[in-house]
Amino acid sequence: MRKSANAVFTTACPVLGRTTQQLARILAAAALGVVLVVLGAAREGSSATVDSATLGASKSMEAKMQILEDKNEHPTYPAVVVTDREANAWLKVHSGEFLPAGVGTPSINTQPDHAVAQGDVDFDKLARLYPNPNDMGPKILAAMFHGTQHVVITGTIQNQPPGVLMQVESIVVGGTTMPKWLVDYMIQNVLQPKYHFDLSKPFPYPDHVRQVVMGSGTTTFLRGPR
Repeated sequence: MRKSANAVFTTACPVLGRTTQQLARILAAAALGVVLVVLGAAREGSSATVDSATLGASKSMEAKMQILEDKNEHPTYPAVVVTDREANAWLKVHSGEFLPAGVGTPSINTQPDHAVAQGDVDFDKLARLYPNPNDMGPKILAAMFHGTQHVVITGTIQNQPPGVLMQVESIVVGGTTMPKWLVDYMIQNVLQPKYHFDLSKPFPYPDHVRQVVMGSGTTTFLRGPR
């Protein structure tokens, strides 16, 4: 699992509001941003060609995100359940629109106590895109990792009165677990100043959302009146 790495999802979801995009990142690829956004920025691209079932699941994800962003009052507020299948279908369709070159096959898996985001990252290709020696995030990662590596990021989401609090627990690149000091450095000194977010604070719930409940392969948004 904010606005966090804002530039990543703005291209992919222009019709969605700021708050829903924050939660979508948590569900879909926010954790990947800890590594990916440091090395790259949003790039223009086209939606992938996919089968009809994947396209249908992706559209279902978009429809649910729009429900979560609805600010109007209604007589009832049914819970919105987002499945990993829908989130991963959305990523398969749209990831080429916002992930930097060298990053592919993003996916997520949710469990009651944590979420895992993963993907394949070509660090050599990404490093060539950002030759500025003053960019410390890319410089450090380029020195540590080479070639295409599988990146696995585990995080937790906690409900608090104002919203959901995301914490990155671990980042594994290939077979190497990134040290906590490096993860903290990138979040505090690279991502937060650039994208104006603070992982120490909860991301606000969308209107009418009261709680987010994670399950095995599902994330449920419990809703109610303001």
